[in-house]
Amino acid sequence: MAVLDDIRHAAFELRHDDPQEAVRVLRTAAQQGGEAEVLARGALGEIYLDEFGDLDGAEHEFRRVLQLAPGLSAAEIGLARTRREAGNLDEAEAGFVRAMEGLARDVASFRAGTVPAGAEEVVLTLLEIAVELAELRGGAVPLDEELLDWAASRRLFDNEEDQDDWVRFHALWTQLRLLTGRPEEAVTALREAERGGQLPPENAKELIASALKELGVSPVVPLGRRS
Repeated sequence: MAVLDDIRHAAFELRHDDPQEAVRVLRTAAQQGGEAEVLARGALGEIYLDEFGDLDGAEHEFRRVLQLAPGLSAAEIGLARTRREAGNLDEAEAGFVRAMEGLARDVASFRAGTVPAGAEEVVLTLLEIAVELAELRGGAVPLDEELLDWAASRRLFDNEEDQDDWVRFHALWTQLRLLTGRPEEAVTALREAERGGQLPPENAKELIASALKELGVSPVVPLGRRS
């Protein structure tokens, strides 16, 4: 447990305060092999990419993780991002598709059985990757959005103390709809989310305005607020 605690500390806290020390801790942890190596190398890849901009170092770590844990979505995402930043868009696209397919399988398993702790974060990550892929492609992505409908109907994000995850969920889904040419659908869905208590009015208003802008329609401004 001490090694795993060291990895978590280095991956989530120390990387921001002292990234060089975080790398040292994670390299030491990776020498343990097994699960510790997978976690440590994944965190190393993220630090090399996000803190140092070291694409080669990040790619090396993510590829090693995939050797140890084939198909691990987090590593597929990290590797795809390194390839995108390096300008290798075909490889980046393939990596994002693999990651999205893996995450979609996870969410489908939640729908078919018991919903585990942390399921909401898997859904949000799935949406984030769908958005990144849509941006890369400039269009449609192979995502079964019934999984997102299920997450909303199951109210996965009600367990949080605030509505931040609901806002993030609907903001990402709105972005995906706009990227794939569905602004009218976005407006309808956002209004339903607000009526269903999933979105605070101020967040719904902001997201609806962005969708209406795509339609070339200005939001209706109350007479008392006109300048």
